[in-house]
Amino acid sequence: MTGKSVRRIIMVVGGIAVGIIVLLCGGVFLLNTSYVQNKLLRHATRLLTEKLNTQVTVDSVSLSLFSQELTLYGISIDDLRQQPLLSVRQVSVDLVLSKLLHREVIIEEAMVTGLDAHLISKRKSEDGVANYQFLFEAFKKEPKEGPVAEEDSIKKEKMQLDVNHLHLKDIHVSYDDVELTLGEADYAGEHVAIEELRVVTDNHLPRKNANRPHRGFFDTGHLDITANLECTIHCLQKDSLSCTLTECNATDSVTGINLTDLRFSVEANKERAIVSDMVIQQSSTVLNIPKAVINYGGQHPETLQPTNSEQHLGRGISYTADSISGSVLLKDISRPFAPVLGGFTIPLNLSLNLSGTDSTMTFSHVKVSTQDQKLTIAANGQIDHLKDSKQLAVRFQVSRMHAKKGIKEKIISQFQVKKYMMKQLHRLGDISYTGNFAVLWKKEEFKGHLQTAGGPIDFRFTLDEQNKYVSGTVNSSNFQVGEVMEIEHLGPVACRATFSFDISKPRTARMRKEKGGKLPMGKVTALVDDCSYRKIHLRNVFVDMNSDGAIVTGDLKQEGKYRDLSCCFSFTDTDDMRKMKITKPGIKLHKARKH
Repeated sequence: MTGKSVRRIIMVVGGIAVGIIVLLCGGVFLLNTSYVQNKLLRHATRLLTEKLNTQVTVDSVSLSLFSQELTLYGISIDDLRQQPLLSVRQVSVDLVLSKLLHREVIIEEAMVTGLDAHLISKRKSEDGVANYQFLFEAFKKEPKEGPVAEEDSIKKEKMQLDVNHLHLKDIHVSYDDVELTLGEADYAGEHVAIEELRVVTDNHLPRKNANRPHRGFFDTGHLDITANLECTIHCLQKDSLSCTLTECNATDSVTGINLTDLRFSVEANKERAIVSDMVIQQSSTVLNIPKAVINYGGQHPETLQPTNSEQHLGRGISYTADSISGSVLLKDISRPFAPVLGGFTIPLNLSLNLSGTDSTMTFSHVKVSTQDQKLTIAANGQIDHLKDSKQLAVRFQVSRMHAKKGIKEKIISQFQVKKYMMKQLHRLGDISYTGNFAVLWKKEEFKGHLQTAGGPIDFRFTLDEQNKYVSGTVNSSNFQVGEVMEIEHLGPVACRATFSFDISKPRTARMRKEKGGKLPMGKVTALVDDCSYRKIHLRNVFVDMNSDGAIVTGDLKQEGKYRDLSCCFSFTDTDDMRKMKITKPGIKLHKARKH
């Protein structure tokens, strides 16, 4: 080959190379023009419209291959009923295009502004199909069959996605009865910050406390929560998560919940989550939970579905949290859960262990005390049937309670209720109690043993919330009735009594209007096994008392072997029993009774 031929070949190859470079430059230039970009955009949206079988529009696009920036404006997708499903004002993405050759999508920075989504689940939709289901169906890959499919699955590598910086602004999502709005969220590296996250629920039903002033405002069907939070994500993979919530505050304007601070760390995988160093703080309440373990039943955390063995046991998740401690002000939970605690401003120290499932909660080693230790309580308890309000049962066993003189009156003063026999309560002095109580469907049951300065008392009573009565029994082997009730010359009494009192506010209000009384309405029947009055010693004395709210009237009768003693009595003020009127004293002689 001659030199002339070589030069010609070099000129041809060089010309081809120059031509390719010119074409590439021209292609890059054309791709950076709005005309070509929008023409390609119209073609892409047309293909998407055909694939999804619904309207897909994008107002405009801006692509810069030099700065590797892509921005879409005015994205809109309708559902299959031609109703708005999703709209986005602007999406901006900064890509590392060179990584696409290695099947890696590296997004240096992404911004989504003005997203508005209207999602309807199959439970709420008219045709029983979620309005977003068609999106998953359209892009679902059809499984291949045969050895070719196995070979492809081995050779084909998954596309890797990595986002370095994500910014969300002005987000609104509605899902059935839930409205979620987000002012701003920022993810950069490991740091996540969320501002003005608002969740509103409205099930379009009356509130659970409608016309029920004694019930709290908490109702999952009516919430209005605003929250701000910051967290650090240490590790985020398909089946594991490690993060720390460093700051969180949330308020619910409807229920009155005011969470001023929430902090914790979590290590989670597809089977369990371990939460550590949790701090929960309200206005004047602080709880510390060093460690809590939550088991999902061997399933992925997103499903929380129980395994077959757990279905047999009737539970899907389980959890334990030991050594919970803190200082509690019951007023903080009064509006959402118990309005009756609205005036309870005595700080209480609390410690306990907690465990349970999705239907039960168990409390062990519960200790409650006031700051001055004038009230101390040790107990264990359990809540069953959390998912069924009519079967819900709260039971506690109090192994020890001690209330020193003065704290009883202070606690009762925290409640806005009629205060009866406060002087008598004060005379009981220090009180120790062991027993148990249960809160059931429209009923509360209490029983136990009291040791007081006036003597021992065993009791059992029930609050009937449906018929509005409290009834029960009381007995004592040696109770100083005279000292406690300020009845002169009456000595210790051994007795058994049954009682029933009306606690209906409407019925009590009518009585107050008609008679103007200040006493509770009800009746007491007692058998006095042994007592003494002055120098008279009596046994087997029957007492019947009835109160109409204004006056208590009673009959006393003691049956002897040869004679019967009887009298009537009445009083209008339990704080001044010395003014009790005794009438119709009598004695009846008879032949010896046969026993």
